[in-house]
Amino acid sequence: MSGEGKPTYSGHLLKEARKKKRLRYRKLSSELGIPENYLKALEDDDYSSLAGPTYVKGYLRAYSKKLDLDPEVIIRAYERYIKDQRKEEKAERRKETPKTLKLAFITLIITIIFLAFITLFIFYQKNDLTSGTLNESSNDLNQELLENSEEEILYSIDTKHLNQDTLILEKEGSIKSKDLLNIDNKKNSLNDLVLINRIKLTIYDDCWVEIMDQHSILEYRLAKAGTLIEIEGKGPYKIVLGNSQKAELLYNGKQVNLSATTNTKTNVSCLVLPTGRCSEFTLSN
Repeated sequence: MSGEGKPTYSGHLLKEARKKKRLRYRKLSSELGIPENYLKALEDDDYSSLAGPTYVKGYLRAYSKKLDLDPEVIIRAYERYIKDQRKEEKAERRKETPKTLKLAFITLIITIIFLAFITLFIFYQKNDLTSGTLNESSNDLNQELLENSEEEILYSIDTKHLNQDTLILEKEGSIKSKDLLNIDNKKNSLNDLVLINRIKLTIYDDCWVEIMDQHSILEYRLAKAGTLIEIEGKGPYKIVLGNSQKAELLYNGKQVNLSATTNTKTNVSCLVLPTGRCSEFTLSN
């Protein structure tokens, strides 16, 4: 427990140990193979940007060993934080539920009253309009029909000639527009073929897999032995593999040497394809 009576979580313990040793994030990141923003998130107890609990515990064990802390103590502090957060969320939901129900009920009553008022107003307006205009419209209807019939006869004769001319022009224009669309579609399909990159990942033993491009997370799970993952897209891709010695990675048909990017202490491999650094790779908003 801390001096203020609040529980001490794993992030506080890690941060204090790092400050005592006067270690920088950049050096720790290169030695552990963990991105700098992940290390900061662990110290701030901010696990929303990290992988699942299994992966987080792996980071905590590696980080605590590096700082000469007991990994089991850190794991228990992390689990205590998760448990306390769930309790706080349940308490907040209990407080908000009565207010939400009351507001929804009041909104429903007001909406019903408003709709009833609008319905009655429209009903009476229609009755007044129809009763006042019915007699006038019936008297003028026959006269308008006689006047319009003569104009329609003359108009129909002229439009026959115009329709014949416009049909010819429309046919010629549609043929040209279809040709232009076909040319644009062929150009776009060729451009798409050039930009496609392919990833093929084969898992031989249980392995945590995290694959993302600059727009979204594509894979985020614990892959079982025998799993085959194939991804096609423009890239670039960031790939994080736990237990990377039990995986095989092909990029555009060529095998990637995972041992060159694997941290020997954590057995975690992090790389960016075709090129780049894991610590600099971020998702676009």
